[in-house]
Amino acid sequence: MKHYIIGTAGHVDHGKSALIRALTGVETDRLPEERERGISIDIGFARLVLPSGRRAGVIDVPGHERFVHNMLAGITGIDLVVLVVAADEGVMPQTREHLDILRLLEIQKGLVAITKIDLVDEEMLELVEADVADAVAGTFLEGAPVCRVSSVTGEGLDELLRTLDALLEQTEPKDTTAFARLPIDRAFVRPGFGTVVTGTLVGGIVRQGDRLELLPQGIEVRVRGLQVHGEPVEQAQAGQRVAINLAGVDRSEVRRGNVLCAPGALRPTQSFAGRLHLLESWSRELKHGERVHLHTGTSEVLARVLLLEGEALNPGSSAYVQVKLEEPVVVGRGDRFIIRSYSPVHTIGGGMVIEPHAAYKRSQARAAIAELQAKESGGTGGVIAETLLRAGMTPLGLDELARRTGVTVEAVRAELPALGPDVRELEGGLWIHRRGFGQFCQAVRAELEAFYGRYPLRSGLGKEELRRKLGLGGREFAALLSAAEAAGELSVQRDRVALPGRVPTLNAAQAKLAEQLRSAIAEAGYSPLSVAELKARVPGADTEEVIIYLVEHGEAVRVGADLIIGAAALEEAVRRAREHLRQHGRITVAEFRDLLGTSRKYALPLLEWMDEQRITRRVGEERVAGPQA
Repeated sequence: MKHYIIGTAGHVDHGKSALIRALTGVETDRLPEERERGISIDIGFARLVLPSGRRAGVIDVPGHERFVHNMLAGITGIDLVVLVVAADEGVMPQTREHLDILRLLEIQKGLVAITKIDLVDEEMLELVEADVADAVAGTFLEGAPVCRVSSVTGEGLDELLRTLDALLEQTEPKDTTAFARLPIDRAFVRPGFGTVVTGTLVGGIVRQGDRLELLPQGIEVRVRGLQVHGEPVEQAQAGQRVAINLAGVDRSEVRRGNVLCAPGALRPTQSFAGRLHLLESWSRELKHGERVHLHTGTSEVLARVLLLEGEALNPGSSAYVQVKLEEPVVVGRGDRFIIRSYSPVHTIGGGMVIEPHAAYKRSQARAAIAELQAKESGGTGGVIAETLLRAGMTPLGLDELARRTGVTVEAVRAELPALGPDVRELEGGLWIHRRGFGQFCQAVRAELEAFYGRYPLRSGLGKEELRRKLGLGGREFAALLSAAEAAGELSVQRDRVALPGRVPTLNAAQAKLAEQLRSAIAEAGYSPLSVAELKARVPGADTEEVIIYLVEHGEAVRVGADLIIGAAALEEAVRRAREHLRQHGRITVAEFRDLLGTSRKYALPLLEWMDEQRITRRVGEERVAGPQA
């Protein structure tokens, strides 16, 4: 079943709450102060059943200018709006401000309800209709249905319901395949149940028992129970008003503006970039760095608007901006935002989030604007490509790409093949931009050339040391290494990375040291010498580097902490151990010592080396044959 949310908008005391009460039978003014003063202060909710049987949630928002911040929290996630204008007053200041907000939020569908028609004559009604037509000209409500209604007599209510039904028939429901996301507009404690939050589910599905993440706090919570319009349900889906009973969080930790979402789907930000439009009705320019009230989702925070070009933005103009927030909020690509002047507070503009996590500098404004233009105009594929490009040499998986781009994993998976040579798939389901892959290969080459400059006799740099230098995760590094080796950009030699075709060469002095070391190692036999002992016997500036050269070229082997044994001697020791195991099934340190005619000091590290190579396996104080025996 499809689910929709209808929102109201309009000036204070124009009959929004009364209209909802007449349509649904629900009193949305729940606060005592609201009932005493006869105006809405906070948002209210009701359930509406339309003539077709279609069901919708209705949100009642306050009209008073002092409570526009509550109106903005309530309007989040609506599919259709009813702009309410009272027949006895016509279009008023908050009518126009609410209409500006709806335009900035890019609400696409709606109608106008002229209320209190029982209080005026036909001539007055015609004047109000002309006033409304003038106010909505050039907006999404130009040409929209206009319904005359009276909440007192009931006149026009049936026609209004039929019109709402017809408009919703043409409205696309919210995406239930997206990740679950609920901007919280209320939080309270229900005795016997604990913390409850409410909001409009703007994406995905939430089921009883689901694990969700509360942001920006980063608290993992569990869905203990769900209600939709007061009725317990097993699951709720995008487009529904929902109350969620949460386990794992105290009421004091939750407030309006927080977001519940699938774990890892979003992360908080204190700086985002987007396109901002300044209302043509605003009386002055917006200066670079100006402090404003920012509204997005159900949150309201103070922020500063940083223009990427110029020192001011004129009314009626738009520009790319970076918004620096004074506390974290949770936004995704494509989210809408509203800005209101700092003092006195008026709605002055709004726009769309393009990059949820921005860190641009004005000195790099040209590149930043080019990036934002590509993300804004390139469609889903362009956004994915730009996100990979910005990730540099860090490859991303499908889940991370979906989180960073604000689209579903399925959409990312479908778009990637169409990006062709601009992107590259790596092992393990990771993706990287071709430039990022080039950056990785260049960075590896630079590190290796610097390494060879210090250690010319070494074949390559250790994998783990290289990974740390590049600042990459193990999974990402392994995938990149494999791809770079396949492309012929580097050579992987067990635990080392080298430049392809590079062969270290000994000079005359180093060759002489090598011969002396070979003799010393061979003479030691099964009683291998330490590096320090070899350096004492064969002194020289490059002795240690030549020892490493012999090890890397397979002429010697390092065993234990620091012992160097000749490859031929080690091979013979392994042969004798294997022969003993074939005959006796087990071998002790003492038996191995006697086989080699050496001491326990050397027999033990040799056996431990064979354990590491899985030639032997320790059982108590003995060894048995290992998988490689």
